[in-house]
Amino acid sequence: MTNADRDVKLVDTPFCYKQWKLAGNPATFFNELISDFGNFIHYRGLFDMYIANHPELVKTILKDTNQNFDKNSILYNQFRKAFGNGLVVSEGDHWRRQRKLMQPMFSPSAIKQFFEVMLDSTRKKTEQWQNHCSRGEVFNIAEDMNVLTLEIAGRALFNEGFDQVSDKIGYWTKCINHYSASLPLPIISHPHFPLPANLKFSKAIQEFRLFLKDMVDSRCQATNRNDLLSVLLQQRHEESGNTMSESELIEEVLGMIVGGHETSSSALAWTWYELHNNPGVTDKLHEELDRVIGARVMTLEDVPKLKYTRMIVDEVLRLHPPFWFENRNCMNDVELGGALLPKGSMVIFSRYSLHRNPAFWNQPDQFIPERFDDSREENRRHHHAFVPFGGGPRICIGINFAMMELIVVLATIAQRYRVIVDKSDRHEMSAHLTMEPKYGVKVRLEKRS
Repeated sequence: MTNADRDVKLVDTPFCYKQWKLAGNPATFFNELISDFGNFIHYRGLFDMYIANHPELVKTILKDTNQNFDKNSILYNQFRKAFGNGLVVSEGDHWRRQRKLMQPMFSPSAIKQFFEVMLDSTRKKTEQWQNHCSRGEVFNIAEDMNVLTLEIAGRALFNEGFDQVSDKIGYWTKCINHYSASLPLPIISHPHFPLPANLKFSKAIQEFRLFLKDMVDSRCQATNRNDLLSVLLQQRHEESGNTMSESELIEEVLGMIVGGHETSSSALAWTWYELHNNPGVTDKLHEELDRVIGARVMTLEDVPKLKYTRMIVDEVLRLHPPFWFENRNCMNDVELGGALLPKGSMVIFSRYSLHRNPAFWNQPDQFIPERFDDSREENRRHHHAFVPFGGGPRICIGINFAMMELIVVLATIAQRYRVIVDKSDRHEMSAHLTMEPKYGVKVRLEKRS
């Protein structure tokens, strides 16, 4: 253990210290707090919370989830208004049953069946871009990544019956994300309080659930389907032998769509931004793609060979973690970092700050994919200094799907095009439910020979 590991002391902030900044960009606000007060902070204000920015503290929080920490916090209660009792927010025996039932569906071997969906959707997108490329047109690649990842999620879940409503699902998802990311103020944040965002959310969640109910009903009458929804319908709880109820299915599918495609699209938008600003990295990426894939179509067997491509994805997730913020509720009086946190306290950590902690990362603000080359001794670090998908028993169930998707999309597009950020692009980071470029990423394309 280094001195940096040992020197973690809880520091109280002045009451309501710069609290107005929470309404702006909370990721930069937490960064400022950490810079002013250190890596373990008791923030006192309208929202009382303990902020952890040290891997050892984060390890304890994640490892002890379901024992000393749970998701019964005011922030996750906001999510529950959208996701009901789905896996992302459920607790106790219900969570354990659902996790055990769904885990095999997302194993590394199980998600291989969706490689062709990822590849086909991405190749179609590159074909659609031919006019952009030939005319030198500027477009917002962040929007296209959102459409692409939504299509991949929809095809994986439903196989068919998705294309006709993809625009509506995109709109519903935005309404749900906007509401879920809002500050959970008493009364005002209730879905029925007559604010425009609340009313939009209520209408969107109702329409979304009706659509999912129709999809579940159609799958119950169909045979020989191999999409995720059909697999979910067939899964039976080991103890009871029962399948999921209709409401459970709807809640789980809702969480998969909303939680899945937005995070992937955000990561991909940042990828093109970083590759443009680091041309040396782009050259190494192209060299690997030319060597491993060449001019042929990518195959499933190529994925594990694209080691540098994977390092780029990891470095994007380090600097720009899509789901950048995590929080837990103390189930009991809990000892953390030598301090006693009272029952009911909220504990949070910002992946954005943790992944840039200079005690654990050299040149933390620089885009250096080689830092994820495990063969280099200098790259060894605390395991919980990098947690883009969380950790412990509640690590993201879709991690294998997301990583394969990011590699396939990046490799397929970069094999064909060089993406150039246009001078008209306005760069600003926005951190709400996900971390994304506030104004998108304006680019043009050059075709690779």
